[in-house]
Amino acid sequence: MEDPVVAAAQLAFSVRLKDSSNVSENTRNAQAIAKTWRGAVHKLDPDRFQIEAMVTPELDQTIDIVDSQTACAYEFKVSGKNAWAEFYKDVVKILMWNQYRNRKLTSLTFITEEIHGKPFLDAPMPRAYIKYLAEQGLDVSIKYVRHC
Repeated sequence: MEDPVVAAAQLAFSVRLKDSSNVSENTRNAQAIAKTWRGAVHKLDPDRFQIEAMVTPELDQTIDIVDSQTACAYEFKVSGKNAWAEFYKDVVKILMWNQYRNRKLTSLTFITEEIHGKPFLDAPMPRAYIKYLAEQGLDVSIKYVRHC
């Protein structure tokens, strides 16, 4: 069964502008995609999905979406560029969440654009890290969105 949060990311991403060389335009577009995605997930079940969930106030970091029923965190890096760096940062956010909370997150689904993200994330080091995290009790998966 398809994950509705990932499906919402794919749908939001499908309206993305293609091949713009304007950095500001790309940034605004990525922000609009992320906002559309968060709104769509919120509509799925506002009591279940926490949007922009604060890790802790002193760290000033949020997790895009937390599913309170499954204890799964979702992070969406719209652009696949530098997705590897965002991936590692997002894992740290989950680790810090679990450090400061009684209700632990048990999984992270990291979503990013396939063309630029997959070559760096479907690689030996991230795979080894994901395996290590699983051994520590955190299930991490990477899902890719693409232009339709």
